[in-house]
Amino acid sequence: MSKDPLVRFSVAIGGELLRRFDRYREEHRYSNRSEAVRGLMRAALIEEAITRDEAAAMGVVTLIYDHHAGKVAERLTELQHHHLEQVVSTTHVHLDERRCLEVVLLRGPARAVREFASTLIGTKGVESGRLVLTAAEPVGHGANHHHHPHD
Repeated sequence: MSKDPLVRFSVAIGGELLRRFDRYREEHRYSNRSEAVRGLMRAALIEEAITRDEAAAMGVVTLIYDHHAGKVAERLTELQHHHLEQVVSTTHVHLDERRCLEVVLLRGPARAVREFASTLIGTKGVESGRLVLTAAEPVGHGANHHHHPHD
């Protein structure tokens, strides 16, 4: 498999924007400005990809709830059983004597993942929830992209 050659291009930037970008690069531990620019470009392309409803997506849903509050755990489990084509994995963690954290990994078209995540987050008894959505297909590979089969 051949790699595309790197292409050099210039960007003129200075002042406060450059100082803030350099702080960003350091805080995110990019080894140089080129890596940081590539990372930002990939992130922008991923954001654009997941706005398309039919784009293949992966979602991580985090839910926090009180398991004593009206069968919320059972409702969440039942919802997941009705969406087996989307639910890849679920992890359940006991935070304290009452509260639980559940992490649900979802896969499917971006719109379906967003909608099911909203259903989970909106389930009666869920205190808080959040969806992190990303593209499931490669977007803007860099020079250091790895290739291996996923069986």
